[in-house]
Amino acid sequence: MTVIRRCALTAVPFGIATAAYIGVFLARYERLPERIATHFSGNGGADGFTSRTAALWFGGGLLVGLGLLFTVLTLVSKESSGARLTAAVGAGTAVTVGYPLVLTVLVNTDVQDPAEVQLPMWHVAVLLFTGVATGALAWWLMSAGPRPTAVPTAPSLPLAEGEAASWSRTLTSRALLLPAGAITLWGLFTVAFGPWQAGLLQLVLGLTCAPLAGVRVTVDRRGVTVASTVLPRPRLALPLGSIVSAGSVQVNAMGDFGGWGYRIRPNRRGVVLRSGEALSVRTAEGREYVVTVDDSATAAALLNGLVKRHAAGA
Repeated sequence: MTVIRRCALTAVPFGIATAAYIGVFLARYERLPERIATHFSGNGGADGFTSRTAALWFGGGLLVGLGLLFTVLTLVSKESSGARLTAAVGAGTAVTVGYPLVLTVLVNTDVQDPAEVQLPMWHVAVLLFTGVATGALAWWLMSAGPRPTAVPTAPSLPLAEGEAASWSRTLTSRALLLPAGAITLWGLFTVAFGPWQAGLLQLVLGLTCAPLAGVRVTVDRRGVTVASTVLPRPRLALPLGSIVSAGSVQVNAMGDFGGWGYRIRPNRRGVVLRSGEALSVRTAEGREYVVTVDDSATAAALLNGLVKRHAAGA
């Protein structure tokens, strides 16, 4: 399936959900109270309220924004292996967000006191089922992306017995650093000018993500080490004895791994801070580790030389 068709398959569910929500809302606008129930407790009773005008704009804006986000992510993914998953998750999200929004309008219609509105909790099971079913249908309708090709092994750098060699590079990701900084500033602003509890989560999230935006990748006699440039933990260490081979590959952060940071895929792990050049390491367990870093060909050649010398001396 072409990229355009995948983008269309992602955008259409959001378009249908947006049209359904706005259409139902406008058709029943005069039958809704000035303030409508928009949040419900575990027993189905209303415990949060919003003006009907704000609810209309918020719900419509949320659906449009999510639709644009997932469509752009699908477009950026192109024909990579993660494009199918991105589009399927987007289609499922359109249902799981659109269903409760439309339902909220229906249960508020013709009520005098919004505090009396009830939303049966069995609807939660329905929206989860329909969301998963829609995502599965989108997955089935889309052809699978190209299978990952075997990573060509880089040339081995010859090393004499007892010869010491190491390689190290540092990489900083703006894709992680800028959002982490923005979230931290948002948390500080909320703590300073609003309820401090509301800003605590943003502060913790921002301060946790910021150190992960910069890593140092090291190849030496111990193997491969990927560590934060700020904190000693977390870190990824692959011992030399567990490594079979290494190579240099090109990766698409969104398409191949679904985003940035430490990513997990079947038999594949990745420390992905950007798209582009990356070091690929294959272990004896058959798992591939991918680390985005410059000059990965040199790192792979040195690592192969170290692995060869280690195997010869074992």
